[in-house]
Amino acid sequence: MAVGLVLGGGAPNLPLMSGALLALDDAGIDFDVVSTTGAGMLIGLMYAAPKNGDRKATLQATREMGVHDAIYNVFPVNYKIFHKAGPWAEAYTKFHQTWLAAMPRENEAQRFMSDITQFWMAAFCPGDANPKQNGMCQPPPWIDLVVDFEKLKEFDGEFLMSAYCIEDEKEVSFYKNEITSDHFKAALAMPLIYAPYKMDGKTYLEGSAFDTLAFSPGEVMSQNLIDTVIYFDVLGQRKLIAEPENLYDAWVHSIINPLTRIAEMDSQNYENTGSKLEKVEVLRMPFRDNISEEQWPKVLDWSYSNMSTLFDIGYKTGEQFVENYKEKLEKGKENTPKKTLQKLQEAGVHDKVQDIVKTETKKKSLTTKQTLERQFKKLAKDDTQDMLNAFAAAAQMFEQAAPKKKQPDKDASNA
Repeated sequence: MAVGLVLGGGAPNLPLMSGALLALDDAGIDFDVVSTTGAGMLIGLMYAAPKNGDRKATLQATREMGVHDAIYNVFPVNYKIFHKAGPWAEAYTKFHQTWLAAMPRENEAQRFMSDITQFWMAAFCPGDANPKQNGMCQPPPWIDLVVDFEKLKEFDGEFLMSAYCIEDEKEVSFYKNEITSDHFKAALAMPLIYAPYKMDGKTYLEGSAFDTLAFSPGEVMSQNLIDTVIYFDVLGQRKLIAEPENLYDAWVHSIINPLTRIAEMDSQNYENTGSKLEKVEVLRMPFRDNISEEQWPKVLDWSYSNMSTLFDIGYKTGEQFVENYKEKLEKGKENTPKKTLQKLQEAGVHDKVQDIVKTETKKKSLTTKQTLERQFKKLAKDDTQDMLNAFAAAAQMFEQAAPKKKQPDKDASNA
């Protein structure tokens, strides 16, 4: 079983995703494809290429993105994540962000000292507000502190981020071999918050504003022979739509409310139509089941207490998910494409198998699964069950990858 992971947009409730992803990782679940948008890009990058090489510690650190409650209750803005825009502001932020990030946060007192220091540093930041400005914040200056983009190229699986290109008038996907911090900033450019991002002569906007859940950009799931898609959706919950408490809260909801409906439609469309075309089983991470009625009004807060609670909820949800699908996930570990290719390589027949595939591909249509199995089995040096399973899985993979025969045009046939 090949597994794909889809991480959707949604902040500040992104600790739900980091907690659940850590639970899956602790259970030994691997992914052949990771497709991300919006806040899901950050979680995906922290999972695939953590700066310090410690996946668990990096995902757990999403709690620390929240502001100490004593400060947030007075000033409910996350000045740690969103920084004033302007050339002087960017130079100022770059100067101090490294040592601010290094301040200890091991207990309540240290968290307060760290956050109050960052508050004053943010307050004295030389902003550059002007009528021509179309983004209040500079592109995320902290991304290089948490993600190693060179290591991303070594991730054992495909990794994608989605953005929208204004000039091309369509959604585009960035792949792991090309992704840099610039691509992340381009794919997170939400006007008013972040200005549209210029890169390589084109202008980009945040992908999740158009497609909150990039289930299979460029048919990446079928191309990688994915048969099970697990997706994390933290936006498609109508519980997020509530009466604003103040002007700032109203602005937040003006962004969240339409995205909630878009996410809801994206998931429904894929589960009802897309998954059938891709021939995959879709499994949704059920975050809503573990969020209490008392927690919902706080779920969009950037406070440390909320983000820490959401991380714990996410981890609990992930643990329950693994338990519910334990048999399926455990069974699938043995017959993934990576495992199959590894067995073929160990048997010394990988190149011969590839020759068979190339020959059949040139015929424009692969032969049947049974025929391929017979050809593969002739190459086996022994009849161990593991080897036979490897050949059977390979045959199944290649059959699924075969080009579909075109159906005759009804109008043409009637002419």
